[in-house]
Amino acid sequence: MTKVFSLTQLPAGHMHQVTVGDYDILLANVDGQVYAIENKCSHYGAPLTKGAMCEHRVRCPWHHACFDLRTGEQIEGPGMDGVAKFEVTVEGDDILVGGTPIRTNVNDPSDRPVDIAIPADGHYRYVVVGGGAAGAYAVEAIRTNDRAGSLLMVSREQLPPYDRTKVSKAFLQEQMATEKLPLRNTEFYRHLGVHFLPGTQVQSLDVSARSLELSDGRSLTYDKVLLATGGTPRTLDVPGVALAGVHTIRKARDARTAREETKEGTPVIIVGGSFIGLETAMSLGKRGGKITVIAPEEVLFEKVFGAEVGKYIQRLHEEAGVTFKLGAKVRAISGNERVSGVLLEDGTSLPAEVVIIGIGVKPTTDYVQGVALQQDGSLAVDGHLRLHAQEAYAAGDIATYPDREGMVRIEHWKVAGQQGRTAGRNMSGESAPYHMVPYFWTNQQGTNFRYVGHGTDFDDIVYDGTPGQDPFLVFYVKDEHVQACLGVKRDADAAAVNELMALGKMPPVEALSGQDWQALCRAASVVD
Repeated sequence: MTKVFSLTQLPAGHMHQVTVGDYDILLANVDGQVYAIENKCSHYGAPLTKGAMCEHRVRCPWHHACFDLRTGEQIEGPGMDGVAKFEVTVEGDDILVGGTPIRTNVNDPSDRPVDIAIPADGHYRYVVVGGGAAGAYAVEAIRTNDRAGSLLMVSREQLPPYDRTKVSKAFLQEQMATEKLPLRNTEFYRHLGVHFLPGTQVQSLDVSARSLELSDGRSLTYDKVLLATGGTPRTLDVPGVALAGVHTIRKARDARTAREETKEGTPVIIVGGSFIGLETAMSLGKRGGKITVIAPEEVLFEKVFGAEVGKYIQRLHEEAGVTFKLGAKVRAISGNERVSGVLLEDGTSLPAEVVIIGIGVKPTTDYVQGVALQQDGSLAVDGHLRLHAQEAYAAGDIATYPDREGMVRIEHWKVAGQQGRTAGRNMSGESAPYHMVPYFWTNQQGTNFRYVGHGTDFDDIVYDGTPGQDPFLVFYVKDEHVQACLGVKRDADAAAVNELMALGKMPPVEALSGQDWQALCRAASVVD
């Protein structure tokens, strides 16, 4: 044991970074009890002491993964594993920490692989349809509770589940190998006893009959199913959309092709002012592409972030050389076999060797039978992510679920992952409600935007700081209730807001600006 700190310097509700040997360690005082965990998020390695502590939780400042300070267990993704904990003793005023990490929260099935034969009768206990984030978290959650049940995961893509958030960022702008994208490799799933079918499509699935038909002609049945097929990119209904050089950016294969086609000076047209569209503009611009963004709105993200933030984002891109054609629509894409230009409705013709369509996605549910779809094609689920059908669940982009703002459908990676984890737990015997506060992040020309909550129809905006001039928080308010918060260069504060939203302990609207958000977290942790 090594003396690292004094108890009097670590009051309840506070955390502190120390070093023991080769390990960076987070010390935390939770209601008088001191705990020590690895001070490195299992997702991208962010220092957890730069985030927010509330009760027994610490939330990562970057992508809001959340860990239990008592055990190192991961409470919310992203990242697939927990973090190590360390032995702690207190002698008088001295805090002593052991130098050996205790790793009980890392899922590594290689030391005790599960060997489950493919069912000869084609009947599985569990089927997960979809190889995205929701499916990845679901199969690991199922295996936490059930080591013996037969488990099938079906994916249209050839890769194992991968970090799709990288596709429009690092993968698109760098020569990143495709093999670096997967969250786990195929060997991991084999050791976990998951029968993984890559490059396979579910042609039809009848939730009433608990049966499905695969693209290879096989018919299977199941006890329980998770539908997690994500979204299909929307495309344009204009001539020329099928020309070579016209892409959507959803899959790794799409991004790799666009990356290879973009060289120094290549004219690139981005159709759509979406998050993925502007991240693609940033990434292909870094490869030397001459970028033009076409979008029908007059102000970027006005409905989501408000006009002031939208104009700030536009300035960030213009300073990096991006040209905008706002209030414009595409009439046609021109070219002979391969794209050569884009014609706008006002008659303007723009040269293009690469065209990226980023106008959103629609739920991939056309294969589902035996349950009514919502108007947008999604599936309505209850608070446990169960469909109104026997032993069927849905998660991710295709799920409309009850949130603090009403019934919502949110197309974000962290939401999909956490919903998959919750659904997997419930499929394998638990009764866990899904109640995570939504969160997403986007990188716009090197500036990270952290968005907590879900603001759908706010009627007021409260600023704490000025976009473009200093670090800021923006609160989106409906009827004196904070729906969402956007943070830029205020990472710890955004993480603290996330905690307070989850606890239902946000301050009143008139007191939002100028708050000490870490102090509010500490106050919220006090049990009356």
